Amino acid sequence: MMRKITVIAVVSLMLVGLFTVLPGVSEADESITVTDARGETITFETPPERIISFMPSNTEILFYIGEGDRVVGVDDFSDYPSEVNDLPIVGDSFSVDYEKITELEPDVVVTPSFNTQMIDQLENIGHPVVATNSNTLEDVYTDMRLLGAMCGIEEEANQMANDLENEMNEITQNTVDLPREDRVDIFYMASVGPIYTPGNHTFQNSLIQNAGGNNIADQEDGWWMISKETIIDEDPEIIIATEWLQDQVENLTEDEVWQDVSAVRNDEIYYVNDNIFSRPAPRVVEAQSTLTDITTQHLDVEENGEEENGEDVPGFTLPILLVSISIIFTISIKNKSYLRDD
Repeated sequence: MMRKITVIAVVSLMLVGLFTVLPGVSEADESITVTDARGETITFETPPERIISFMPSNTEILFYIGEGDRVVGVDDFSDYPSEVNDLPIVGDSFSVDYEKITELEPDVVVTPSFNTQMIDQLENIGHPVVATNSNTLEDVYTDMRLLGAMCGIEEEANQMANDLENEMNEITQNTVDLPREDRVDIFYMASVGPIYTPGNHTFQNSLIQNAGGNNIADQEDGWWMISKETIIDEDPEIIIATEWLQDQVENLTEDEVWQDVSAVRNDEIYYVNDNIFSRPAPRVVEAQSTLTDITTQHLDVEENGEEENGEDVPGFTLPILLVSISIIFTISIKNKSYLRDD
């Protein structure tokens, strides 16, 4: 009897010990490891609860994937969504308030990989950093997945990135694969004095290409300063500029040398929302839709995906088919009547 009691007691103690260990195993399972845009591996014991977001695109992504309540500080340019305006400011592109960052006790600071000096300083004072790409259209989807994984919602963020990519593909399904000769030449003007424009390997370049355009500035990588003479020689059919540049662009293009440029001569200068067109963030879908609407006015495609005068254009083939049948039927009747008369 005593032996039975002893065995039961030992087993009970083993079970208690097992379940005492299990919470530790569970906590270990909550650890998260991500590889950021630098190729650096960052491990968190649990998903970070206090995030400082440096860069408007990062801020928009965090809120878009539903993790905005974790954000405790942002840069001065982050202004969307509206909840961001109530958050502490920790600096801008020209200066960083490291003391303020430390006061906010972040679990992680999210910043673009090109902010190398900032990243080094943050890591030197003990703040973990996750770096994003924030350059190309593909980076939008990659950064969404990265930040989602960091917040412990990898599966959900991956689905949201897939959905966004599918929506973008749907918008451009009629324009993305157009041959070079069918495309419209576009120039994107981001500033006037000097004139800066996005070249190859920028998300603006991808937007232009996907919309059925040809970026006249894609001979250079990244953002670059383009000369007035190069723009005039390239003769863009469409000029895209940000809304806040409208007065400056109008003054610039009043010059006689611009009058032979197709976009100027035909009044094809369009002014767009700067934030939407300058941030590699989920609202890029609005930028793609706007640009595609502009280009399709110049392209031989219909919104429903069929070519103009194509044999499958709804509302066109069916009436002609019915009329043709009617004519054939009438001729047939007349021929039969004529034969009978003979």
